[in-house]
Amino acid sequence: MYVDLHSDTITVLNRNHGQLAQNNLMISLEKGAALKDWAQTYAIFIPDTLRGKEAAEFYDDNLGFFQKQMEKNSGMVSQPKFFDNIAETWARGGAVAILAVEGGGSLLAWDLDQVEKMSDAGVKYLSLTWNGKNELASGNETQEGLSELGRGVVAELERWDITLDVSHLNDKGFDDLVHTAKKPFIATHSNLRSVCGHKRNLTDDQFKEIVKRDGLVGINFCKAFLNDDKEKAGFPDLLRHIERMLSLGGENVIAIGSDFDGTTVPDGMGSVENLADVENYLLCAGLGKKQVEKIMGGNAYEFLRRRWG
Repeated sequence: MYVDLHSDTITVLNRNHGQLAQNNLMISLEKGAALKDWAQTYAIFIPDTLRGKEAAEFYDDNLGFFQKQMEKNSGMVSQPKFFDNIAETWARGGAVAILAVEGGGSLLAWDLDQVEKMSDAGVKYLSLTWNGKNELASGNETQEGLSELGRGVVAELERWDITLDVSHLNDKGFDDLVHTAKKPFIATHSNLRSVCGHKRNLTDDQFKEIVKRDGLVGINFCKAFLNDDKEKAGFPDLLRHIERMLSLGGENVIAIGSDFDGTTVPDGMGSVENLADVENYLLCAGLGKKQVEKIMGGNAYEFLRRRWG
């Protein structure tokens, strides 16, 4: 089982008039065909530069592209409406597509009714920010926390069972979310700052908070988030982050959040086809088979069962 919590593939494909079935990106249905029981998250990435109506139009355009790709490739992939549909899709040999939104704050600040529309469209995860500041919260390159409007949006997202993604939220925003959120939240593509000091990574205390709330943390393959010297990043760094997460009580929380088609990754991790190589590396490095199965997909699958079942 392989469950990846984050990619930017859909937004990149739509911008370049590509197709999900076959392309030269890190993810295509053709590349993933060899994986048994594969679920891929496709995030609609809304740039910080877009606000209000522009953000809404951008989201609608990319959602329409995603839906057309689902229709066009229905024999190879589907977006399950209910949790039980995941196993049904896998049983017939298809891939599962999970929809997310990255940087949705400016869109929701303009039109809160979008939360219900996103839920109807099957959006499962949403990050309020990307790296900058918007009307709801601040990303890791800015200093402010959640605004009052942002706190209200958190409650609305939880009401419609859209899980908050903290991967780009800054430390103040994370602290504010801890005192605001009632349901589990996740970091779809983040590593640990104690292993690699990039501010996009989680502190140990933040990771432990996600553990306490039965959330998820997806290991990011980005070179700059794996090793302080990004040119040296590789499989051993992946293992270092995982081992530290395990030491912090994360056995049931660690997942994969590759960030495929959204970043630069080390050699040997450059395609969805390499998820099997990651699995084999972790097994050969001495992690237990059950631990590795949880990391590659089991923990994410169980989270989806709890939140979506």
